[in-house]
Amino acid sequence: MTPHLGGIASEVLRLCHGTSFSLRSKQIGGLSVELVRSPDSDRITVPAWRRMASEQKWLRIHNSQEWPDYYDEANVEDLRRFFDHFLRGIDNGWEETPRVRYSVLDLEGGGRTEIPATEFPPAEVEATKFYLDGNSRMLTTSAPTASAKAAYDVDAANSAVSFITTFDDDTVLVGYPKALLWVEARGSDDMDLFVLVQKLDANGTSLQAFTVPNRNARIHDVTDHGASILRYKGADGRLRVSMRHLDEGLSTDAVPAHSFDRVEKLEAGQVAEVEIDLLPIGLSFRPGQALRFVISSRNLLGTMMPGIREYAGANVIHTGGECASYLQLPVLRR
Repeated sequence: MTPHLGGIASEVLRLCHGTSFSLRSKQIGGLSVELVRSPDSDRITVPAWRRMASEQKWLRIHNSQEWPDYYDEANVEDLRRFFDHFLRGIDNGWEETPRVRYSVLDLEGGGRTEIPATEFPPAEVEATKFYLDGNSRMLTTSAPTASAKAAYDVDAANSAVSFITTFDDDTVLVGYPKALLWVEARGSDDMDLFVLVQKLDANGTSLQAFTVPNRNARIHDVTDHGASILRYKGADGRLRVSMRHLDEGLSTDAVPAHSFDRVEKLEAGQVAEVEIDLLPIGLSFRPGQALRFVISSRNLLGTMMPGIREYAGANVIHTGGECASYLQLPVLRR
C-alpha cells in the first residue's frame, strides 16, 4: 500500500530475517531517500543500506534489541525529524545528521553508541588477516609455514574447534569480519559450517551482554541456549559448503556474497576453499583480553528449534602452508 501525500509517495516496508529490522523508503520526485535502523547489525540491515542506490541514506547501528530502541523517546524524535524533512519539507537540520552512527560494545558495561562516521566501516578501518594455526590453536598475523589440521566429529558433543589471539594493546573492531577456510569432509560429501567470534576477558571467560532491559530468570532460561537476539554472544556466520560458489558481481574483499545458484558437492579427499561472511561487528578489547574464533557443525548461538544434522563423519580444517585458512577482522586504526 502506497499512500500519496501531495504528490509524494511514501512506502513503509518491514522485513524480518532472524532479527527484525525496518527499512523505510520514500520516493520524492524520483529521489530515493532511505533510513535503516538496525538492532544489532543483522544479516540484512547493513547489506540493504550498503546496496541502496540513493546518495541520501543514513545508517544507525544501536546496541540493543529493536523494541526498546524504537520506542525510546529520543529515537522516536530522531525518526520524526527524518520524516518531517523528507515528507513534509521541513528544514530541520536533518541533512547535518551523520550519515553513519555506530556502536562499539565492550560487554562489560562500558560500550559506546552514536559514534559518527561518514561511511561504514569507518575509513580508519584496516582489514587484517589472523591466520589459523592447527598446531598451536592460535590466531597469528603471519601465515604458518607448516601445514596442520584441526578436526572434530560432527556427532560429538564437542563438535567444534577454536583458535585464540590475545591483544597486547587496546583494539577496536568495527565492520565486516570474514573467514576464509580450507575444509575437508570425511565420511560425507557436504558439511555445514557455523563460525563465531567471541570476546574473552583476561581470565579466559567468554563475555556476553543482554540486549533488553528485562533480565529476569525467564530471559536467562530462553537465552542460555537460544533466542540470541536477546543476548549478544558474538558475531557469527554460517555456510553449507556445497553452496560456496561466490557471486563475483556482489562479492568484495571484505564481504563475500554467495550466488546460491548451484550445488557443488565434495569428493572424497577434496580440500575446498570457502569464504564465510560474519555479522558486522563493533567490539573493543583491552590489553590482556582475547578473541576466540570457533568453527562447528552446529549453531553456536543456540536455537529455539531442534537442530537437524544431515551430514555425519568428521569435519577437517586445514591450516598453514598452501592451505592458509584465516579470519579477517576490521581493525580500527587510530
